[in-house]
Amino acid sequence: MRQSVNMVGVSNGDGTPLSPARPARARWLLKNGKARVVSVLPFVIQLTYEVQAPVVVAADLVIDDGETYGMALVEHRPDHDRVVVGLEGRTRGREISDNLKKRKSLRSGHRSRRNKKHGRKGEPRIHYRKGTDYPQSIRSDVEAKLNVVRDVLRYFPVTRIIIEPVKIDLVRQKRPRVKGRQYQEGPASGIEADNKHQKKRLAVLKRDGYRCLYCGDPVMEETACIHHFKARKSGGTNRYDVIGTLCARCHTSVVTENLSMVFDPGRFPDTRAAGRLMHGRYLFEAGLRALGLPVEVRYGYETKARRERMGLPKSHVNDAAALGSRDGYPLRLSPLTWRVEHRKRHPNRKLFSPNAGVVHYRTEADAQPGVDHARMKVDDHDQETSRKNRSYRRHVRNRYYKQLRQLGQFNDNLLPGRKGLNEPYAVNEAVYIGSDGHPVAFKNHRIWREQEKPLLPRWKLFEKGDIVRTKEGILSKVVSLMSNGLAKILFCSYQDGRKCQFTQRNPKDLTIVQKGKSRSWLPVKSRSSPQ
Repeated sequence: MRQSVNMVGVSNGDGTPLSPARPARARWLLKNGKARVVSVLPFVIQLTYEVQAPVVVAADLVIDDGETYGMALVEHRPDHDRVVVGLEGRTRGREISDNLKKRKSLRSGHRSRRNKKHGRKGEPRIHYRKGTDYPQSIRSDVEAKLNVVRDVLRYFPVTRIIIEPVKIDLVRQKRPRVKGRQYQEGPASGIEADNKHQKKRLAVLKRDGYRCLYCGDPVMEETACIHHFKARKSGGTNRYDVIGTLCARCHTSVVTENLSMVFDPGRFPDTRAAGRLMHGRYLFEAGLRALGLPVEVRYGYETKARRERMGLPKSHVNDAAALGSRDGYPLRLSPLTWRVEHRKRHPNRKLFSPNAGVVHYRTEADAQPGVDHARMKVDDHDQETSRKNRSYRRHVRNRYYKQLRQLGQFNDNLLPGRKGLNEPYAVNEAVYIGSDGHPVAFKNHRIWREQEKPLLPRWKLFEKGDIVRTKEGILSKVVSLMSNGLAKILFCSYQDGRKCQFTQRNPKDLTIVQKGKSRSWLPVKSRSSPQ
């Protein structure tokens, strides 16, 4: 087994993908004007003429599904198999799910405080959209992976798609000794209780034999403590296998951090990702079949046997490459793999944070001399007093706002209800190089359009998510734009000898390689070859 050269994608004059070419051949085509560059990352060229009846080598796109997925485009040559493209990526479904839960709790708390404030007994439950069988987080994961598959189909010829879906026994992962009817019964089967919380408590006590898991002392049903091995605020859940029985003394020692209980992730595997993947498996397969190519489903036992037989280390790209190779043919690995990064659609949106400008103005107003700080506080437990002091708080703030207006230092766009953006405190959206050679940062395109100068072309603007190259030739990604016009960049590959993998650079010292997209292909050194 050996590594092959990094291949360049080639498209015909009409846009249909052809078999990839070697870099030397691509350079000759570009130099003689027979091709043009259509993509830099990955590097793909398109011919300026159309090849009639082209001969395309058969290639399989193999997908190792998972929260961190892997893909490999395996080309079947007459005497060997070759990995043309290998890539890995991680979807944002878990992050989206966590954000939705956070938003739900924030809105629930807001409704509760509003009802308490206005004396309401309650409101009807919110009815969510009907007709959707999958939540937004799972649909986002599926669509993100389908978009990567479409990118591969746009640049490289594919004759078949092979997918290895996630299929594990979630019940056995949580309860290794389960069998037979125990799958349907559950750990709390046969326990009588007044409510579900008491039933779970009794089931945990019965499982642990009414003894403390740390000191082994017997406990009573009334005095026993059910402890979360991993706190819920740190991502823990109410699963039976991550909660256990402790006596009151040991539980107090754990809470006060006088006693340490180490959480072993290997003993309590996180099955959330596997459950979400199996939930959206058939939606993903239906999306693949809608692309018009034959789809073949294989499973992990075959992948593991092939990878071990070839002597490849464990990785998502290696699993996909091993599954797509043929028996009896040598496999050549690509020296370059790609890391696909999925970005937020609205990266500057602050969904869960308040308006920073309003908070700043109110804080400054409350700190003015002569203000009764006791009357400025809002007490949720004393609604009557808070309601009486509401007019005083409004008077103090309006008086401070009037002083700022007289000095010309007040921004009316910061007031609640205004559609104007928070200009002094918003995140910079772009940076350009002025006529004097100095970088200039602006907040949003609306402010830029209101100025006398026209909006620059987008390829001249440095924006968040752009892929740039430094003077040293290091490929980097713009992660934020500072108020002084400097760009904060993150190196795409690890740089030895540096304390931090990010730095601030002047935009005039950077060259834009590719504008920011919803998904970026970043090259990384391949570690696929056996040691």
